[in-house]
Amino acid sequence: MFARLFAAAVLAGLSSAFWAATTRADDPPPPDQVPLYDRYQATQRYRHGGQSALDAFDAERNRIPGADDAALSVEDRPDGTRNVTIRLEIIEVQQEVYPGKRVLFWVYAPLGGAMTSPARMPSPTIRVEEGDHVKIVLYNTHYFPHTIHFHGATLPFPMDGAPDFSQVAVAPGHQFSYEFTAKNPGTYWYHCHVNPSVHVQMGLAGMFIIEPKRPDNQFARVVVGAGRINPMAKATAESYQGEYSLVYQDVDERLNRIALAYTDTREIEMRMHRDYDSTQRRPNIFLLNGYSSPYSLLDTPILVKSGQVTKLRILNVGGNPIYFHPHGHHPILTDVDGDPLPEGQQYSRDTFEVGPAQRIDLALHTGEDGRYASGPGVWMVHDHAASAETNSGIDGGAMTAIVYDGFMGADGLPKTAASLEPMFDPHMYDGSMPTFDPGMFGTDAAHYDAGWPRGAPLGGSFDYPRRDGSDTGLPQLDLIDAHRHRPVARPCAERPRGVQVVHIKAGTRYGRAGETYAFEPRRIHVDRCTALTVVVENTDEIRHDFMIPGLNPMVAINVMGPGTAEASFVTPDQDVTLLFHCHVSTHERHGMLGTLIVGRGGRLDKLESDGIVLTSGPDGPTARMADGPSAGAALKPAASMAGMPEMAPTTGAGPNLVHGTAAVVSVLPGKRQIVVDGDAIPGYMAAMTMIYRVVSPEVLNGLKPRDRISLTVDASNNTVVAIKLLRGSP
Repeated sequence: MFARLFAAAVLAGLSSAFWAATTRADDPPPPDQVPLYDRYQATQRYRHGGQSALDAFDAERNRIPGADDAALSVEDRPDGTRNVTIRLEIIEVQQEVYPGKRVLFWVYAPLGGAMTSPARMPSPTIRVEEGDHVKIVLYNTHYFPHTIHFHGATLPFPMDGAPDFSQVAVAPGHQFSYEFTAKNPGTYWYHCHVNPSVHVQMGLAGMFIIEPKRPDNQFARVVVGAGRINPMAKATAESYQGEYSLVYQDVDERLNRIALAYTDTREIEMRMHRDYDSTQRRPNIFLLNGYSSPYSLLDTPILVKSGQVTKLRILNVGGNPIYFHPHGHHPILTDVDGDPLPEGQQYSRDTFEVGPAQRIDLALHTGEDGRYASGPGVWMVHDHAASAETNSGIDGGAMTAIVYDGFMGADGLPKTAASLEPMFDPHMYDGSMPTFDPGMFGTDAAHYDAGWPRGAPLGGSFDYPRRDGSDTGLPQLDLIDAHRHRPVARPCAERPRGVQVVHIKAGTRYGRAGETYAFEPRRIHVDRCTALTVVVENTDEIRHDFMIPGLNPMVAINVMGPGTAEASFVTPDQDVTLLFHCHVSTHERHGMLGTLIVGRGGRLDKLESDGIVLTSGPDGPTARMADGPSAGAALKPAASMAGMPEMAPTTGAGPNLVHGTAAVVSVLPGKRQIVVDGDAIPGYMAAMTMIYRVVSPEVLNGLKPRDRISLTVDASNNTVVAIKLLRGSP
């Protein structure tokens, strides 16, 4: 019903990570995310409520960065209520939860745009108003069945999301609509109820808030990544000056590794749902809004001013209780599991226990009152369970801070007594970096273990729990993705010598053994220098994003099924083999991958560097994703192919450095990232929107959206090492 076509040189939104996985809830949207309303309505809001009312109106109508326009719609009804429609899909993301540690998650995400998704961990906080007529459409883009259960909310039995009881689980490639009227304001949550001991712990859960009814009550309906809620709904703003959604989750990394280590969906099902024993769960990673320290401190600092009251909504998605402890403050418990406590039953504590699936609302008073708050500063906030204060056994965990006005630095880090820089060194968490300054032990890091006694310990040998560092060799999907989207061929520059049309069907019905989605055919022969039209028929009820990534400019077709869309281009005037795939998360890894053979084709072994192997099929050799550690082997910059110049290394700077130019979209110093609309870098990357890491936040100093820059990228790890301003923003 939402057929969309995208075929251009710029692949808007494609990146080594998804847009929302890099932004805080309080980061400003990029400049092209303009409100979807007319100025007369905005003027009326300003006349009746001032700037705050206009900001709230903007928040409700703004596009969700990276999402399709149809992901959210809010319509006024004659009776004063609203129709609120939210379209969600299920996306697989590999998120770096702390320096050097990448974990695979499944998340609900707003319906993605052409070749993009706003997906990140945790699944988004959803907000509706009491009396809203709510419709949440689940598009199952994943390879397993799923549902949505709105935990604690009052709704009709057919909308309960319990598989086999209230509905048939939504199969891959299908959709289901949950419709109900929002009742009973409070803090709830939503999650998948198919094999919840696995699916919830993989990330299919988020906070669900029903706001009290108020006149002209506008607010952001979807908060990607949870965190700061701004602007607040009117009822909250009556008593509070700030609001945060805090989603805690513990992770047994062994479960999450299964979905990354294998590609045959049959084997993943067996290992995750039958072989993995959730009664022997052993969490080793502890998350606040999808991150552990220090990234959780960057992502969700609790920003306050003295004399204010901030509302903290806390949800425990994990399998163990959390013990929420804010230093220097004694919040007041106001609500439990969505129900407000009478004033006489409210109380303050310094540590609150929150069991699995439970929610509490706290009123955080700030300032220096001698009772509830101890004064301005940077006050640590953490889960006080001993293991939850670690990143796989080394100091870290689900930690953030209450940061008072004037204590936040320009780099997105609080101003603390000691530098926090060592916390961002991955060696701290792989066990190779001493916890304390070696100088206090009379040595340095290079000679730290020199001269240790090598005899038996006093009292004889004994054992103790040791850290598991066995995740080396797993695929790093962002590097593989960036490598695969390098250009290897250009369209023929001459007048086409012929015309050809190919029809490709896409959907679950074409999958073979061990696959969920597939193209048919998956191996296509075309002539050189031919005007080619590709017609993609999507037979599923979800979106598929057909892409030929090696062609510069890229060709991509985004179509919501069931539906058909097409794109035309001229094939290269060279014998070359190009990959085509579906760019929706997981679809390529689980079947939607094929080869476009131009002329006699090129050397197929060039695909091996992309973590792809060739297998025999009924229609000849076809490509599939590789299993196991070989898929994560170090990737080298692309070798040149016919018609494409080689990457030129920077003289004296190493063989993996490449140069490019771009326009700045967004600067994120707190996450040490920059979003750019990049021009093509010959032999490395086609023109597209990219999210790059930077070696240090200082590289971003002074940059603004729409600045024109040159940048130097280390192609071995997709990191920007230098930026030069070419022209300031207009």
